[in-house]
Amino acid sequence: MDILKIAAVGIITGFCSLTLKENKSNLSMVVGIAGSCVIMLMILDYFADIFSAITNLIDRAGISSSILKSVIKIVGIGYITEFSAGIVEDTGNNSVAEKIVIAGKVIILVVSLPIITSLFDLIAEILQ
Repeated sequence: MDILKIAAVGIITGFCSLTLKENKSNLSMVVGIAGSCVIMLMILDYFADIFSAITNLIDRAGISSSILKSVIKIVGIGYITEFSAGIVEDTGNNSVAEKIVIAGKVIILVVSLPIITSLFDLIAEILQ
């Protein structure tokens, strides 16, 4: 099971980071970031499976491919935002992490505007 490998990398990273924190705090942060990147690389294949499943659903439903692209962008922005904000938060810069989260939310709103517009058009069409 991949989750056991991921959990092991996370636990080992946490212990190494904690051990180094007292003597080499800068190295502790680098170990934490490296462990986080390794975990993200371990789950890349799952993203491909998710995107292929979403593509299949979109094709069967007859929905425009532009909506699929928007959904994939939104999901990607969300993951990148949370991942980068978490790393910045681990460095102790909570205010910068909050700004990253706010920026991610604003960008998600902008990217989702075509979907929202399509939804309102569909509702208006149904009501007429």
